[in-house]
Amino acid sequence: MTSYKKKLIEVALPLEAINKASAREKAIRHGHPSTLHLWWARRPLAAARAVIFAQMVDDPSAHPDIFKTEKAQEKERQRLFKIIEDLVQWENTTNEEVLQRARDEIWQSWRATCAENADHPHAKELFDRHKLPAFHDPFAGGGALPLEAQRLGLESYASDLNPVAVLICKAMIEIPPKFAGKSPVNPESRKKIGSQAGWKGAQGLAEDVRYYGKWMRDEAEKRIGHLYPKVEVTAEKVKDRPDLKPYVGKKLTVIACLWARTVKSPNPAFAQVDVPLASTFMLPQKQAGRRMSSRLSSAVSIASL
Repeated sequence: MTSYKKKLIEVALPLEAINKASAREKAIRHGHPSTLHLWWARRPLAAARAVIFAQMVDDPSAHPDIFKTEKAQEKERQRLFKIIEDLVQWENTTNEEVLQRARDEIWQSWRATCAENADHPHAKELFDRHKLPAFHDPFAGGGALPLEAQRLGLESYASDLNPVAVLICKAMIEIPPKFAGKSPVNPESRKKIGSQAGWKGAQGLAEDVRYYGKWMRDEAEKRIGHLYPKVEVTAEKVKDRPDLKPYVGKKLTVIACLWARTVKSPNPAFAQVDVPLASTFMLPQKQAGRRMSSRLSSAVSIASL
């Protein structure tokens, strides 16, 4: 029979710190998986990291032989809370010292579990003290949970029926570990380096993505850029659009185009004219209480001219 120890998540969590870090994460853009592809119901990385850690680590009350009194247990619990509080901070997402402290606690609890179940008939398969149990998320979606499980040292498996979710998970979980610690292969970076030394994690892969991404963008502009001409803001256009006055005489790059279905004009005098089914070509400055970027609004509006 399996011997079970109560986990930290079953007793208490530093919810205030987790909630605060999760709320702050919504404003993070640079380096966040959400910038890879927006995904509805994306779980905050901070909460995912904290929950997985708390699921893997024993609560001090599970070891009365070590923490004999409630006071001693609470003191140890606060120490574990401090690890979680450090762990959920966005700045510590790739902080190896903080992550390693969390991994060490997970290993310690796992080895204790293995020792407790040494007499289990399948102990060799189920309770290998040298190998952490794998993590599997069958409905991975945006991949927050398997990503954080992997970050905490667990072997992660993710699956989803949505091909977009699968692609996101591959980009975050499957591909980066294959190139971890390897130097980039693009010619520009290879001129600057002589060995693989100094490339940590997926830094080398990131250099290649940046280099070849720029190459593809430049190549696309070279081949089909003429199909996307710039828009010149003239004095004539400014008459109807005074907000474009600062751009008079400039040729602006179109960053988005508005698309609308069309119908033939109901006016018999213009029966052959296609009329777009759109009440306006201006993006609103305010909508549902949210203020949109005036710069984006102007850029898209210019594209519709």
